[in-house]
Amino acid sequence: MTEDKNFQENLDKAKELESIDFTSVEKIDYVAYYGAIEKIANKNSTLKNEEAENVIAEYGPVYLEPSVIQDIIKKRESIINFIKLYDPNTDLVKTMEIHDVDKVYAINNYLLNAMIKLLNEMPFNFVLTVEEFKWLDKVLTNTIEYNGDDVFNYDDLYEKFWKSAKEVHEANKIGPSYTFKINIKTILILHHLIKGFTVKGRGGEFRLFKSVLYKIAQTNKLFNAYSIIVERIKDVAKLWGSGIEEVLKPKEEILEKQAEQSIGQPVQELKS
Repeated sequence: MTEDKNFQENLDKAKELESIDFTSVEKIDYVAYYGAIEKIANKNSTLKNEEAENVIAEYGPVYLEPSVIQDIIKKRESIINFIKLYDPNTDLVKTMEIHDVDKVYAINNYLLNAMIKLLNEMPFNFVLTVEEFKWLDKVLTNTIEYNGDDVFNYDDLYEKFWKSAKEVHEANKIGPSYTFKINIKTILILHHLIKGFTVKGRGGEFRLFKSVLYKIAQTNKLFNAYSIIVERIKDVAKLWGSGIEEVLKPKEEILEKQAEQSIGQPVQELKS
């Protein structure tokens, strides 16, 4: 209850800030206002990350294979463990040479990009019933009118997904359902192509359209949740990098003084 009360006080303080007429005041208590909006931002960020973790826990096992989930976890832990290894407070960092800092940053960026690449390419379990497949095939091949851009979008979808999907259906027309492996780019292309389709009333076609859109939305929701986690890791890495720079700042200043003495001109003047 105390935490809720304190957060409400921060919200009230932010509202107060919004109502100030800055043409009629000489100054404001910017420290207090900044403190309030910073706490609100931190709270919102925490809630956003908690929601993302909940989405991953709920939908991950539905739309991803266990091995894929484990690969993501391993890559995430690898980044965090690397940052912990080179904690700015450790002797490992304090004794590091300035010219080695960029190498450490580069390794961290590589690990982060490896995780992003995995997320962009990870195969979602996209399940369609026989009825949904037949409806979607009719919409994609016989109903939708494609403009100059979407002709190529459909070609991309066909080569990466729908061609093999039709082959699976031809091999087993009974079903009752098919599980296709497709990445987020293909899912988004599919959504782009069918989102403008319209149905009349709330009959069978409405039900099928809604079901397919729901499955697209859930996979996209899961992908976005992982993207939020990536942004959180980037924020952690940014703070980590700032910490390393602060620890090594005295060494950099010494090197600058040595350079100044050797060339007889302040380094900062040369930089400008």
